Amino acid sequence: MASVSLRNVRKVYPGGAVGVEDVDLEIRDGEFVVLVGPSGCGKSTTLRMIAGLEEITSGEIAIGGRVVNDVLPKDRDIAMVFQNYALYPHMTVRENLAFGLKLRKVPKPEIERRIAEAAAVLGIEPYLERRPKALSGGQRQRVAVGRAIVRNPAVFLFDEPLSNLDAKMRAQMRVEIKRLHARLGATMVYVTHDQTEAMTMGDRIVVMEGGRIRQAGAPLEVYGRPADRFVAGFIGTPPMNFFEGRVERGAGAAPVFRLGAAALPLPDAWRDRAAALADGPATLGVRPEAVAPAAPGAAGAALEAEVDVVEPMGAETYVYAAAEGASFIARVPSGAPVRAGIRARFLLDLSRASLFGTDGRAVV
Repeated sequence: MASVSLRNVRKVYPGGAVGVEDVDLEIRDGEFVVLVGPSGCGKSTTLRMIAGLEEITSGEIAIGGRVVNDVLPKDRDIAMVFQNYALYPHMTVRENLAFGLKLRKVPKPEIERRIAEAAAVLGIEPYLERRPKALSGGQRQRVAVGRAIVRNPAVFLFDEPLSNLDAKMRAQMRVEIKRLHARLGATMVYVTHDQTEAMTMGDRIVVMEGGRIRQAGAPLEVYGRPADRFVAGFIGTPPMNFFEGRVERGAGAAPVFRLGAAALPLPDAWRDRAAALADGPATLGVRPEAVAPAAPGAAGAALEAEVDVVEPMGAETYVYAAAEGASFIARVPSGAPVRAGIRARFLLDLSRASLFGTDGRAVV
């Protein structure tokens, strides 16, 4: 296995359109890193540059300590799994798995050994003599992964490999790919627009937007402490609630967040950092699970709100409400005493909230 380093990597297309802008990223040996972001953010372009399928305009890419800017894709010791499987329809599963090894003139006994191992790992032994058209989408994706495994590459690259599968199969394949990573201890770089895949699969996630890295870190770190408003709004389902208001000095100089007529006391731990925004506009970001119906007499940061829609989701319920001109979502346990059309008081757990300045960067 090997590490992957991107240093000031930039991609500019003919005509001047910038695909990737000054990306710096160190991927450790054996790490599972997920590049995530909306369409057009540069994540697939970054992956293709690592693979050598896309030329870089400037910067440096190294795999296992070796700079590969001018190295052909076939010589980079990588294996790529594509969204569309890219299987040869006229070949059996066994022949698809063997094809790349035959091109590299790997001895036949070694080819058979690698195929047997990959088939056992992925549970595709019963399908080795079938052609791709006789397989389900999930089985085809396993074959595509198997074709990468038999090569014993230094780095695995996945380009939205689960996009063509239904929801149930995607969930199953997420688990299987994680198990595969644990078993192989391989370096894996995975591209997706699906934040659920990113959160559940990556040792580290890299959130991209506009060709730049907005934040990189462990999934719960990025979720709990987003670096800016874009990351906060992109990561999380339902998305983070944003309240547009002002930071003011309350009694005893303790800062409060002013939202219309409501004054929400900010945590004491925020005092010094929130002071930088005092008497100025700011955005308070609160995750839906940090909003809950208030018990009678409960003190804290509270909002009186009109409940608009209640969505039962099984074990939990999404409550859509509005207060002081701001709409928000509360994620509450199933059976919570809330129904559409009523006025209710909601408590906001600001110890789990974020505060953003006018530039969109997180202050807390």
